Amino acid sequence: MSSVVGFDFGNMNCYISVARQGGIDVLTNDYSLHATPSCVAFGQKNRVMGVAARQQVFTNFKNTVLNFKHFLGRKYNDPVVQQIKEFVPCDVVELPNGNIGFKVNYLSEDRIFSTEQITASFLFKLKQITETQIGQKVTDCVISVPFFFTDLQRRALLAASKIAGLNVLKLVHESTSIGIAYGIYKSGLLPPEAEPAKIVAFVDVGHSTVQATLASFHERKLTVLGSTFDLTVGGMHFDAVIRDHFRQELIQNYKIDPKSSPKHWLRLLDECEKLKKQMSANVTAIPFHIECFMNDKDVTGKMARAQFEELAEPLFAKIRTLLTNLLKETGVQAKDVSEVELIGGSSRIPFIKQIVAHLFNREPKTTMNQDEAVARGAGMMCAILSPSFKVKEFNIKDYVPFDIKLVYQGAGGGKAETTVFKQAEDFPFAKMLTLMKTESFSVVGMYEKPNEIPFPDTYIGSWEVREVTPLNGEPRKIKAKLRMDGHGIFSLASATTTEELPPEEDEPMEPATEAPKDQPMADGTGETQQNENSQNNGSQKEGEQKQGEKKEKKPRKITTEYPIVENVPFTLNVDECILAEQEMQARDFEVKATADAKNAVEEFCYSMRDKISGELAEFVLPEEIEIFQSLLQATEDWLYDEGEDAEKPVYVHRLNELKSQIEAPILERYQKKVQEERSRKEAEEKAKAAAAEAAKGQPAEEKMDETGDSPQVNKEKSPKGKK
Repeated sequence: MSSVVGFDFGNMNCYISVARQGGIDVLTNDYSLHATPSCVAFGQKNRVMGVAARQQVFTNFKNTVLNFKHFLGRKYNDPVVQQIKEFVPCDVVELPNGNIGFKVNYLSEDRIFSTEQITASFLFKLKQITETQIGQKVTDCVISVPFFFTDLQRRALLAASKIAGLNVLKLVHESTSIGIAYGIYKSGLLPPEAEPAKIVAFVDVGHSTVQATLASFHERKLTVLGSTFDLTVGGMHFDAVIRDHFRQELIQNYKIDPKSSPKHWLRLLDECEKLKKQMSANVTAIPFHIECFMNDKDVTGKMARAQFEELAEPLFAKIRTLLTNLLKETGVQAKDVSEVELIGGSSRIPFIKQIVAHLFNREPKTTMNQDEAVARGAGMMCAILSPSFKVKEFNIKDYVPFDIKLVYQGAGGGKAETTVFKQAEDFPFAKMLTLMKTESFSVVGMYEKPNEIPFPDTYIGSWEVREVTPLNGEPRKIKAKLRMDGHGIFSLASATTTEELPPEEDEPMEPATEAPKDQPMADGTGETQQNENSQNNGSQKEGEQKQGEKKEKKPRKITTEYPIVENVPFTLNVDECILAEQEMQARDFEVKATADAKNAVEEFCYSMRDKISGELAEFVLPEEIEIFQSLLQATEDWLYDEGEDAEKPVYVHRLNELKSQIEAPILERYQKKVQEERSRKEAEEKAKAAAAEAAKGQPAEEKMDETGDSPQVNKEKSPKGKK
């Protein structure tokens, strides 16, 4: 059975869901946590991802990559990149082609990795976690993305998934994923198709963005009505507000500026995040304290919730605007919204709940798991797409986020353009556009409204249709098939023309020779069929026609498909990245195997020392005790000295030596005693059995059991008629 996996790829954390045992489960990682930090760190021997990478961020911050999600598909000079760059511990550099690179020290040399490579490393970690938990290979999956991801960003994520060895069945919008989870889990509370739909608002306040969505529901149907977003509001922006406040206090009170040190700037941000969470649960002022912060100084402070709400008012104002625009753009009035669900970790901030309640005139609910809702919806989407699972019918009408237009050369030679996909239309979907052309031509896909997309460039890509020639000196009618696929990626799927030709002329045929009776015709069938056109309902042989009657010929149609050359701004060499990723995976595996071998030696020393003085002491000769103890101690000393950084074969050899010198003689004596004890018990049991039979006056071997399986020698009955 193929895997059915959903990944909620978040900026701060990722959650993994799988469909199994009739439901959707959210998996735990190698640290028994549901949340796996979106973090990749590089070291002198290997790389680490997830929890292990996040735990060492302060000791290895120059080689740790965080908050890389929104760098996918973007250039270095993108305003979003410049805004988020300060939240990344390692150096973010501009590559010669304008793309983004993360500069780290890996295997004792400086390396630069692209955003797609970093993302692939992290996705591979998620793949490993999933395979460990479900016990089978993982390839097919569904990954959630923000609905506002552009075409280029989606292509970049698909490339990263391919590098990681994943086959993405669908990139599902995070807002749609939440709607799927809501619609399927609460299908019993939704109205049937004949009744008015139930309208629900989802407000997702994540780590890096806020997304708000309106969706209508019937019992087996989800329709996304509209969504809005803001990339400048999220959990990390609230953390930054608190951090900026305490920075000024530290400058004033302690004469230190944490922003001058990337390590301390990052540590201050982490402490402010903890403070934010505490303020969400307490009204009173919360103390702020960091020991040995900068210049070995202990710093303190405090902040109350009211003060935080005042500092963060500009961010709260953006959320108000975002929700107001959602109602305005969809044309839905607040009174028509039946429920409002809060999603995302930062939605726990009390003032956000107040804003939502005020705008929708109802208290928001948290009946869905605020952290896992997106992952569960992605898992359900994968189950719907997978042939391995049977899911009850649930119709999903997704939402095209931005208008897309096609630009091409018009009939008069001038520039022409037409809108091919409009915002709020369903997808996946394909449309046909007819163009009159006499030669090869190109079309360009672009976003129509630059101010609505979170991207500096409206260009999507161009497609060149080749080998087009005139038809009898006239333009050909080219049918261009434009497609928005299930991932939300736009393309020119095909370009064809259909030519109508006159019917083919019949070739002269030799007159048929009548076959003898009782013999088949030359075709070897000899079958007959009923002629439905015969007025007297008589029968004729198959293929027989009246002499002189001609069959009406229809014109022939020939469809020609022209070759298309796609040119999109995504230029990553995926094959090279796959090879590089495989090399890093092999290195990671080698380092882990070496560490396991070293741990095995260390574990043997500890356990054997306890055993030779405990449970196995009776099997150790007096003269061996001191020798064994010295050998174990020497091995421990070697592990923390010369053997600290040995190769795997060295550890394996060392362990085998210990087993042969210490364990083997002890086990031999132990097994000998066990065998002797077993033989002694068997002899005692036989003796007891023989004694019992002798007491009855019968040889034990001549006694027949009650089942009659062996012959009975003594068949005399007792005086009372008993055997």
